[in-house]
Amino acid sequence: MATRTKEAALIGKKIKQLRSDSDWTQSKLSEKSGVTASAISMIEAGERTPSLVVLRKISSAFKVPLAELTGEEESTNDEAAQFFRQFGDLKDLEPKDREIVLGLAKQLKERRRE
Repeated sequence: MATRTKEAALIGKKIKQLRSDSDWTQSKLSEKSGVTASAISMIEAGERTPSLVVLRKISSAFKVPLAELTGEEESTNDEAAQFFRQFGDLKDLEPKDREIVLGLAKQLKERRRE
C-alpha cells in the first residue's frame, strides 16, 4: 500500500468513526458539510484522499480540529469530544439554557469533591 493510500485509509477510517459516533449517515454528513455523499463514500473507503478544503468542511461539520481527522492529534478526551459532537457547543444554546447547563455541571463537580 502506498503512503498516500495509507493516509487516505487512515483519514477515511477516522471520518467513518466520527460519523458512526455521531449516528449520522453519509447523507447526513454530506448535508452538514457540503461535501457530496459519493465523495464521502470514496473517502471512507480510502479510495480518495480529500483536499484540505474538504477536510476543513468535514472537521467543521463534526466540530473537531482538522488534525483529528488526519491523525496528527489524538483526542485527549473522547467522551468530551463525543458530547460536543452530539449536543454542540454551549454557545449554540440560549443564554438561559446555557446557565442551566453550567449550573448543573458546577453542582456535579462540587458533589464529586465531597
